[in-house]
Amino acid sequence: MPVSLDDTTSKYTAFRLAEKHYKNRSVKGKFPSLRLHQDSLIDLSRPISKEDDPVWLAGWWSPFNESDDFNHSWKPWNSSKGKERDKGERPDIDTSGMKQIQLADGKQGWVVAPGCILIPQYLSVNDQLNLVHSSLAEYTLPPNPLSLSTHYDVPKNLFELYATEPNSPVMPKYLISSAEIHSTQPPRSRPLIETEPASVLGYEEILARNKTWTGDAPSDKLKEKTVLQLMTDMRWANLGLIYQWTTKSYDFGREESIPFPKELAELCHTVVAAVPWAEVNSDQSPTGSSGWKNWPNDYKPDTGIVNFYQVKDTLMGHVDRSELDPARPLVSLSLGHCAILLLGSASRHDPPRPIILRSGDCLVMSGEGRQAYHGVPRIMDGTLPSHFSPLESDTVTMRAAKQFISSARININARQVFPPGFERPVVMAEGPKSD
Repeated sequence: MPVSLDDTTSKYTAFRLAEKHYKNRSVKGKFPSLRLHQDSLIDLSRPISKEDDPVWLAGWWSPFNESDDFNHSWKPWNSSKGKERDKGERPDIDTSGMKQIQLADGKQGWVVAPGCILIPQYLSVNDQLNLVHSSLAEYTLPPNPLSLSTHYDVPKNLFELYATEPNSPVMPKYLISSAEIHSTQPPRSRPLIETEPASVLGYEEILARNKTWTGDAPSDKLKEKTVLQLMTDMRWANLGLIYQWTTKSYDFGREESIPFPKELAELCHTVVAAVPWAEVNSDQSPTGSSGWKNWPNDYKPDTGIVNFYQVKDTLMGHVDRSELDPARPLVSLSLGHCAILLLGSASRHDPPRPIILRSGDCLVMSGEGRQAYHGVPRIMDGTLPSHFSPLESDTVTMRAAKQFISSARININARQVFPPGFERPVVMAEGPKSD
């Protein structure tokens, strides 16, 4: 039986209850109910006609997804009986509690939470295709670290091999490394850790704490894999300033940062510059702590993560605390399959709001919104837009990019670690700390 997000009798927080609901895969062929939280659900970029909506077509509004609380006649759907699954009625989405804004470039946005702006279909179809291709063909190239880099001797041309020689073998590092010390444990999922905000610790303290960290050792429990298998295992690529997942902080010890992709930086700056921040922050002073009045002129992303989700992947609820300026915008771009984002508040005990993010959507989190817990408990099966279907005119690498996204979602998020005018003290490099 599903539990309401505001259930005060549960041992779980409201945010965790929502995560558990949308992650549930206990019954084959049954999706978690969208109607359970229909009153708070946000879905702003769905097609006008439900016949053009991949979410509806995939069965996400089907009555078969409902529990006994909603549908007393529910039975597991059996496709072998030859009956088409009832897709149900797609309800209207209530937008009365959200502020609609118009961006300087003519696009429409919605303030979905304090400091958080959702811009439906900000990216054109061509933009989406190009960004999917760039995420795989460019952003995975050295010197950008990958989630695979610690444990495998990743080929420099990983995606090129994926497109042309996907069965090429890739060896674990421990089998080819001369290092005598390595981990005896396989890589494990990271535990949930509450970190002190970088804005409180300060640059010097973070630098001092990270001096003792020498990087994660490659595991000696892994086996040889093919390029195809590694591409499926890849979870992220780091752009610009390197984020250290183990210490949950940025590597300030390098003399020079990896350059952030120029075109992506320009795209993110254009988004931020187009937002009417005075309307978004109508209850705040322009000279307040967030400093939003200057963002259109001085926002310059210097770091980012490209997240690669397979359909069964999730992202636990968290708050990003590692930037020195905790209020500057985070620009998030969605590509491929739809996803359910849970957007909460600064407390896990407050019920989060579920948002369906579709390919082409842009979400900007800023100010108070940067302190809000958020996570992705579900990639929505069967919701890939039709424009990612392969074409005879596709290049070899575009065909490979479409093959990858056919079972995946890509999220690009960019942020600015250093506030304008900040000058990093000159430090002597002590050698690379990340593979």
